Amino acid sequence: MDTAYPMDLMSTPELPAYERGDALEDLLRARGHETGEPEQALDVHPEAAVIHEFSKEEYWKWLASLMEEGSELDEHLDDLLESVYDLEPAFYDRAGRKELRDLLGRLHEVRTSVRAFEQDVEQLSFAFAKADTIETQGADNAELILASIKRTYDRAYDLCLYKLDRISDGWVTATNLLISLTILIVTILFWMEFR
Repeated sequence: MDTAYPMDLMSTPELPAYERGDALEDLLRARGHETGEPEQALDVHPEAAVIHEFSKEEYWKWLASLMEEGSELDEHLDDLLESVYDLEPAFYDRAGRKELRDLLGRLHEVRTSVRAFEQDVEQLSFAFAKADTIETQGADNAELILASIKRTYDRAYDLCLYKLDRISDGWVTATNLLISLTILIVTILFWMEFR
């Protein structure tokens, strides 16, 4: 019997992975267009000295870009979490188990993006603290998005593992029940033979 799931894995939109420096790269690219620098000369390395030379407006643009990228990553994780919630396979449903394993694999892939975003938020917080032109509390907004991303990731990952464990427990219970029934039948037959 086929079980229909409300949300097919293929219907979840794929989001390009967030990579370290994506938000900063957007700002540096825009800055390069304004100053006429060629794109190859843009240094997006996390320890780039240029980040300490930003104007107040550039710091705010960096924060806005980072928050936008973080919101997209959080939405993608929300979609994955919804997919995990929607899957309620029975323990004998191989397709459901495969879909849960696929979701777990996708969560492993997204973990790299979550870590890259976390490093960029740390870099932004450090730059805000080092710059005298901007208040340090501005980075709190990015940290709130980071906290939301981590919370959503943890919930999706834990729920996926819980459902996979529940499927495994179902197989163990079914196997134990089968063994118990077999022993009971053998015992009854043995008792009837020597009665």
